[in-house]
Amino acid sequence: MKKEWFIFSIIILLLISCRRVDTNENASSSIFTNISSPERMLLVLSAPSVYEPYYEPAFESIVQFQIQYAKAIMGHDNVVVITDQYTLPYYSGLLPDDVLLTADVYDIWMRDFTTVNPLHPVQFRYTWASMLQQESEEVQASFSTMADQYGIERSLSSYFLDGGNIVDNYAGKVITTERFLDDNNLEYEEGKQVLMTLLNASEVAILRPDDEVLAHADGMVMWGGGDTLFVNDYSAYPSFRDSIITELQNSFPSTSIIEVTVEYAESTPGAWEGFSSACGIHLNATVTFQNIYIPLFGMPLDDVLPALISANTNKNIITVPAEGVCPMGGSVRCLTWQLSGKNADRMIQAARVY
Repeated sequence: MKKEWFIFSIIILLLISCRRVDTNENASSSIFTNISSPERMLLVLSAPSVYEPYYEPAFESIVQFQIQYAKAIMGHDNVVVITDQYTLPYYSGLLPDDVLLTADVYDIWMRDFTTVNPLHPVQFRYTWASMLQQESEEVQASFSTMADQYGIERSLSSYFLDGGNIVDNYAGKVITTERFLDDNNLEYEEGKQVLMTLLNASEVAILRPDDEVLAHADGMVMWGGGDTLFVNDYSAYPSFRDSIITELQNSFPSTSIIEVTVEYAESTPGAWEGFSSACGIHLNATVTFQNIYIPLFGMPLDDVLPALISANTNKNIITVPAEGVCPMGGSVRCLTWQLSGKNADRMIQAARVY
């Protein structure tokens, strides 16, 4: 009888031990990649659908870029990658499950058709400079459906804009190009007043674009902090440079303007038809509260530009290889939607659930 009780006691102890192990495993599953913090911004990427013919030639390059980019973000800011159910296997196992959100967003260039300014988000009507009007409306509708599903709070504007054509410092200073005026039939002063009202801005600059197709400001300038602005060096085109520098100085009298060399790729393998290559444009970077994510292109200036920017900002510099996507006409910033506060928390929680 004593022997039977001894064996029974051993079995009970083993069961308790197993339960303790299971409890620890459950506890470890609550250690998530993304951390809710006022110092962290959420960066959201949208995967190309494996069934989308348009992105088929660059599908593997885009996926590889997004995985590298997401890994660079982790530990510095928060990240969520949106992917449809058929494309999810290309990311599963390579990124943590809690940063993957299954949803249907129809395009990868999240900067353009989502919201601008993560602190006070505004959703403009997506223009169709890069596609047909119907396609543009369908793309933004897919985003709006997803954003509404997860309770993303934002103001809606009837003015037309590609989101890449707004570059702001999150503190009242906003830059766009004349494309915003053209798309909305506005005069210069009217355009400034519209943006001041919509974006709660105190200072607005409207530049001549350096690209005729998209005419985005985020291929021209980048804020390094509240009062430091980096701009491409256009000294090879004196009259154009004068117009850019004059507009910036007049619009931002207290801002320090730093010109940086840009190495435009004259011939880019795999260049996307109809778009200018973004290879060599290091200012197409994502700027968050604490960090700047700068694209690299396998070019000589990769060794120079990050150091120059670092010397003129208090933010951390994080580099992201972008040679796989820059031939398409955009890179790090173009592919990123930025959120903060409650909106960021809602997307983070959604990724944990789905």
